[in-house]
Amino acid sequence: MHIIVDPASTMRSKNRVFVHRDRLEAEDVVELDGVLVTSPARTLVDLARTASMRDSVAAIDRGLNRTRSAAAIRVSRDELFAVHDRVVTTRGHRKSFDAISFGNGLADNGGESESRVVIFQLGFPDPQLQVRHVNPRGGFYYTDTEWPEFQAIGEFDGLGKYLKQEYLGLMTPGEAVHEEKIREDHLRAEGNRFARWGSGDLDPPASLQRILLQVGLPIIR
Repeated sequence: MHIIVDPASTMRSKNRVFVHRDRLEAEDVVELDGVLVTSPARTLVDLARTASMRDSVAAIDRGLNRTRSAAAIRVSRDELFAVHDRVVTTRGHRKSFDAISFGNGLADNGGESESRVVIFQLGFPDPQLQVRHVNPRGGFYYTDTEWPEFQAIGEFDGLGKYLKQEYLGLMTPGEAVHEEKIREDHLRAEGNRFARWGSGDLDPPASLQRILLQVGLPIIR
């Protein structure tokens, strides 16, 4: 458990209760089930100050996502920067600025957010997200990550895509796999190379590096 106390407090961290000294504005505090907690925006900023870039960007992306985040936890980048600017302590100040700047809310899940961070850290070009392609059968496809100049598409394949009801809709897991194969065939027919990876390819990042090099992406940083 993490709690925030006044900078003058003498309370110490112990028994897995971690104490942070800082000042909270009235708008930084909300009530949840009778308990006073930090607001979504303040929570995300504090997380960005203390957690890894991958974890904090995944959380920030969720908060910024206009379709997948619940209204109660939805935030804007302006809100996050406003909180960031009024935090008293300087610890993690640069980390939170970088994470807020990097977040964009376009990822469908945490795996896609983490992948984008690792892609950046490996030195590959920044991908475009949710690029629209015409579905020959009607409608459109949207790609997780794409580098149009290299005709390369990257997709994070978490098990949830084939198992969770929110992604399956009315399809069975087998039908979802079949539809994904048809989708990939259509995108390859446009001349694109396809890279797929899962969470196991992010640790260690060298696995994702090999996958992206195989589809012709250069390391530019």
